[in-house]
Amino acid sequence: MKERLCQMPSEYADQPTVTITLEIPAKLLEEVKEAAVLDETDYKQIINCYIQQGLSESRSEVKRMKFEEHAKEILTRHGVDSTAVDEILHKVQF
Repeated sequence: MKERLCQMPSEYADQPTVTITLEIPAKLLEEVKEAAVLDETDYKQIINCYIQQGLSESRSEVKRMKFEEHAKEILTRHGVDSTAVDEILHKVQF
C-alpha cells in the first residue's frame, strides 16, 4: 500500500462541499501541485486535506481563544475593569 502525504480526517468524508475562490501565491500552488502528483491525487484534494489537518492541529488553540473571549465577556458584564480582565487573561497560561 502506498504511503500518503496527507491523511484525510474521516469526520469530513461525507460532508457536503462548497466551491470557493482562493488566492494563494503562485509558488505555493506549484508546490501543492507537485505534492499532489507525488500523492497521486488532485491538487484540490491535497489543499482540502492540508486545511483539515491544520484545523485538527489547532483545535485546542481555537478552544482557548473562545474560552478567553467568553471569560472576558462574563468578567466585564460583572463589572471587572477591562484592564484587570486583560491582566488576568494574559497571566493565565493555557
